[in-house]
Amino acid sequence: MNVLKDNKDLACFYTTKHSWRGKYKRVFSIGSHGITTYNPTTLEVTNQWPYGDICGITPVGKGQGTEFNLTFRKGSGKKSETLKFSTEHRTELLTEALRFRTDFSEGKITGRRFNCYKHHWSDQRKQVSLEVTPGGIDQIDPHTNRVISSYDYRSVEGFAEVSDYQGGFCILYGGFSRLHLYASENRDEIIRSAIEHAGNYIGITLRLRKDPLTFEGFVGERLGKYGSDECITSLAEFVVQKISPRHMEPIKRILALTETCLVERDPASYNIVTVKPFEEVFALVCDEDNPQVFYVEFIRGQIRKYCSTERDSLLASLLDGVRASGNRDVCVKMAPTRRGQRWGLLSMPVDEEVESLHLKFLAAPPSESPSTALRPPHASACLNTLFSR
Repeated sequence: MNVLKDNKDLACFYTTKHSWRGKYKRVFSIGSHGITTYNPTTLEVTNQWPYGDICGITPVGKGQGTEFNLTFRKGSGKKSETLKFSTEHRTELLTEALRFRTDFSEGKITGRRFNCYKHHWSDQRKQVSLEVTPGGIDQIDPHTNRVISSYDYRSVEGFAEVSDYQGGFCILYGGFSRLHLYASENRDEIIRSAIEHAGNYIGITLRLRKDPLTFEGFVGERLGKYGSDECITSLAEFVVQKISPRHMEPIKRILALTETCLVERDPASYNIVTVKPFEEVFALVCDEDNPQVFYVEFIRGQIRKYCSTERDSLLASLLDGVRASGNRDVCVKMAPTRRGQRWGLLSMPVDEEVESLHLKFLAAPPSESPSTALRPPHASACLNTLFSR
């Protein structure tokens, strides 16, 4: 088999392949250039498809489930073949695979864009575009055509109309009902399209709340369950520079530590920009090259990058706060987490079977391993990736 050159495993899942020969385990990898399946006992590549050969990847059946189909072109002709797999993490696997949907062979799947206004944290209305895609809703800067942020359907809790805000609707997001307010004359179509896409492509059911919100209600509930005084009152504050694709240059922020959350504030207005609960912090990462730069990794895959002259004391305080909140598995690392080494989600421990296989690999690396990820000196990094949380 010709293995794709320079393909990097970005997210891996421990799956079951359903075949006429029976059912057997496979590591299903979404990579930088294609999809790969590995034999989990040897790490031998059993199949690999560049994204240009993939026709589609879809859930099997209606509503929640574990099975999904992968359809790909067979050879140079127009014939296609479909393989069935199953995993408890189907929603996450489909979401990751659909990030490469525009590279698929059929349809070059894109979404429809709608002109909208976003109610910004600064209380300003900013013109944006929303694109409803198979995997989520993308917020796009209409001037640069760049994706500013994405709302994956897997983390969307539903939608709510805002009765006294013309064309207004909220996306409830992030697992704690954080509200993001938009306004559009196409409100009904955006919500309807998002609900349909979530069901057809991800296999989850999203709903529009029966009771609409008022604008006053949005203001009071904007931060969801972490909007109470306990969650946003600072115990310690640090001035940082945030490094983000949204901004051409680093932007000044106040990073506040509370009883339960990491809170970003605008230093000029002291308005809250973002809130991240400590329970969702996965790891803290020190940059090896710059002694002032650090990253905060979260269990849903987000990574925040900051720069601070007080990096070490900030990280020590943040580590204490996260562990005191009950999230005791967090550690400080010198290298970012390699998602491709972990056969599952960051939010939960991997299967015992996966742990057992990796311990065997550390003792006796498989000869068919496509990378050096499981060989010294990367063994400690592999253990960290495997057994965190």
